[in-house]
Amino acid sequence: MNDKILENTYELINEIKSGKTYKRLLELKSIIEQDEELVKLIEKFNKIKTQYDEVLKYGKYHPDLKKVQIELSKIKETLYSNVIIVEYKELEKKLQSNLDLISSEIATSVSSKIKHPNEIGLINKH
Repeated sequence: MNDKILENTYELINEIKSGKTYKRLLELKSIIEQDEELVKLIEKFNKIKTQYDEVLKYGKYHPDLKKVQIELSKIKETLYSNVIIVEYKELEKKLQSNLDLISSEIATSVSSKIKHPNEIGLINKH
């Protein structure tokens, strides 16, 4: 029985990976990794995000809080308004939603007591 379950699981994985969404995500990932401007933008975003996380440790009393918040907001807006990043994020959400649905269907078909992510990604309490 376990061999059949594993075999079915691998078939499902292969089906997901052969789908348009997954293939396009891989294409976009490659485009992002090869685009020097996007790579620099992502690195800058990650650097400022790290700074922001450090500043948050000290809360509203940190002297650079407002400055770092503004920088993070600007770089985030620039990054997330890029058409490639927008498409990538939309497809990523779509794929995650499908995976959550599969997980939910499997869990509820076995037992209503099994915890699984809901439509917004939170684990339901029973």
